[in-house]
Amino acid sequence: MNVNKIKKVVIIEAIVIIILTAFLIERYVNNTCSSEYYQNGNGKIKLLSPRIYSGLLPAEEFLILNFEPLKKDVNEYITKNNINISIYVLNMRDGASFGINEKEPIEALSLNKLPIAMIILEKVEQGKLSLDTKLPITKEDRDILSGTLYAQPINELTIKELLRYMLQESDNTALWVLLKQVNLAELNRFTNYVGYYKNNMNYLESSDSFLVSAKTTSNLFISLYLSTVLKPENSELILSYLTNTTFDVKKYAKLPDDVIVSQKYGEFYINNKNIFHSCGIMYIEDSRIFYCIMTDGLQQEKARNTVGILVNKIYNYAIKTKNIDGILSNST
Repeated sequence: MNVNKIKKVVIIEAIVIIILTAFLIERYVNNTCSSEYYQNGNGKIKLLSPRIYSGLLPAEEFLILNFEPLKKDVNEYITKNNINISIYVLNMRDGASFGINEKEPIEALSLNKLPIAMIILEKVEQGKLSLDTKLPITKEDRDILSGTLYAQPINELTIKELLRYMLQESDNTALWVLLKQVNLAELNRFTNYVGYYKNNMNYLESSDSFLVSAKTTSNLFISLYLSTVLKPENSELILSYLTNTTFDVKKYAKLPDDVIVSQKYGEFYINNKNIFHSCGIMYIEDSRIFYCIMTDGLQQEKARNTVGILVNKIYNYAIKTKNIDGILSNST
């Protein structure tokens, strides 16, 4: 075989390898993201970053969303109403953000259920658990403070169903059942990862163990959106459950039907302790706005209305900005 023939063979082999590699990459992306759309009554929407679905970040010129006017508006509202509040807002497209007391530590309450869900699903991915595994619900697990599972004549549920109860209803009974599958070392490792303020307390004994902030809680949603900890299908499972929680933030914020909000809330109103949190992602057309609002000292309805007003301000500012100069188009 002469040199020219050898060169031709090498070129043909290289072409075949390139084609096969491209095919395998496409197949991998399709398989790992087979459930790439969240379906609701208004159609389909992607809950994760387009990076996850395409495997590539399209090259584009990013424009910074100026949050200063919104920050000024929110500050004036907080001052006028004498509200003790923390807030953090992030435009995922370009990283523009603003915060007010966003690093101020406060009790996590039911926001702790989000890292618990992520740890459980991580163990599912490791083969240590299965979503179809049924776990017993004991008398000691039944907790009247949050959720409806405590009163139901059910003695066992699958891990997947327990996750749904815990995330959608913020159900404490489901939490206590799932916590039996998590040890303190796993919990501390994860909370260290996202930057919780207090990591060495035993959450298995006290739900007051962790202190979080608006900023650190947003880290969890960023991790889910970019699927940095879990596989895409499991990140999407959590976010899909959080689009339909018992606290309907869309109703309080008077948002239109086509806006999707995936959020986790937490609340506590006992012995002069009045705390309410709502943190998540607003899917506004092709924009992704992350927000976390934490109130302290407000009664339940006042706290919920306050969160609704602030979420509405964030939404309207995003839409107003989009209509002016298209800054929010083509999210990452």
